[in-house]
Amino acid sequence: MKNIIKQLVIASVFLVLLKSNAQQDPLYTQYYNNFSLINPAYSGSQGLFTATANFRSQWVGEAGSPETQSISLHGPSGKNVGLGLSIVNDKVFVLNETHLYADFSYSIYPTELSTLAFGLKVGGSFLDVDLLKLGLENDLLFSENIHEFNPNIGAGVFYYTNKFYASLSTVNILQSKHYNKNSTVVTSASEEMVFYLSSGYIFNLSDAFKLRPTFMMRTMNGSPLSTDISASILWENKLEFGVSHRINESISGLFQIRLTNHLKIGYSYDATISNLSNYNNGTHEFSVILNFGKDNNKVTSRY
Repeated sequence: MKNIIKQLVIASVFLVLLKSNAQQDPLYTQYYNNFSLINPAYSGSQGLFTATANFRSQWVGEAGSPETQSISLHGPSGKNVGLGLSIVNDKVFVLNETHLYADFSYSIYPTELSTLAFGLKVGGSFLDVDLLKLGLENDLLFSENIHEFNPNIGAGVFYYTNKFYASLSTVNILQSKHYNKNSTVVTSASEEMVFYLSSGYIFNLSDAFKLRPTFMMRTMNGSPLSTDISASILWENKLEFGVSHRINESISGLFQIRLTNHLKIGYSYDATISNLSNYNNGTHEFSVILNFGKDNNKVTSRY
């Protein structure tokens, strides 16, 4: 009897995780370092090629907690066109999902000092679910692993100057459904459309110090609105310290250092303020940003 109850509990937890994971894209505290992952119109906005590697370990101390690794590359291709490529791997419990996307952006110039870019994201996600790892014996529903590929697209608009930006984008436009061809394994999870709205501005406090407030709002069908409000101080464009608050979820500390004109590293720590704080030791996020190529000085003072 105890074994049956255990199997039912594990199965229930798995189904909840499968549904929630399929509806959620990875969240980033350092979203300003990963904009091309959520808005294809951002590609090429730096005026040179930018490669970013990011690692996020969420809810440290909890077995099977989410981990996200991402690598992205984007840059200009001519005066008006930007191109990008990204790979994101998201793991939680027995789920492993890898997203592979290519980005295209086209820019127009409303004024001499401003740019308005439109972007399209095309690719898909490889979903792997290790059902055998659950250890549910004599249960046909969990007797085979799941391996699927689901194509998808995204779109976005990005407006920016050397001090201000505004971003609006959406991903998972196709809202792919996950169904296994084997009749003994059926899932009802789907990729819901996710909408992002973000903006920020840089204030010159002195010759050496700048203040950068930003916000990010994220919404999707069936999930509560997620809002990040951040503020950071930049010194000589070399050091950055800041705080961020994801409303009703976490408070974060942010740090970035520019080692050279082309290399920057960042770190953030999220302290959970919800009831989950009793079961984990927070979230760590690391990023490495490398700029290379010819710099045309379009927007580098904003980053």
